[in-house]
Amino acid sequence: RAGQDGAPRIERIKDTPVLRLRDRLLPLVSLAGLLRLAPPGDAATEGFVAVMQVGGQAFGIILDRVFDTEEIVVKPVAPILRHVTMFSGNTILGDGSVIMILDPNGIARATGVTAEGVASRTTETASGFRSAEKTALLLFRAGDATPKAVPLGLVARLDDLPVEQIEYSG
Repeated sequence: RAGQDGAPRIERIKDTPVLRLRDRLLPLVSLAGLLRLAPPGDAATEGFVAVMQVGGQAFGIILDRVFDTEEIVVKPVAPILRHVTMFSGNTILGDGSVIMILDPNGIARATGVTAEGVASRTTETASGFRSAEKTALLLFRAGDATPKAVPLGLVARLDDLPVEQIEYSG
């Protein structure tokens, strides 16, 4: 649970929600925003965070609440919904209701938090195509005054260091 007393806080870096977890910055995805149940950029400042790992990249999904855990049998998605990659299947609960099963790989691809998603988007842009998807970037200056950027999903952590601790070499 994030945002409660004594729990990690959901912070923002350039309007992108992140969670400081075990000395690492974890990019966050709002499930309500992803499913278009909330306005874009309207990420919660508290709630549950489910930590996912896709390949070597970890990210968190902001959830409103957690009801229960259950053992389920996952059925494949109906052919009409196969193009929606955020779901890996569905299941029928004991009360007869049908629920969709989220796919972390599909969510990572849809939000661009994986290194593969960033690489493929860069290739598309380089070949002249424009993508409607957005990638959160960390902007900084290093060396000269030219601004530089790195995808936020690739940033493990940010540290504040006193200038006196910086050593120069070469």
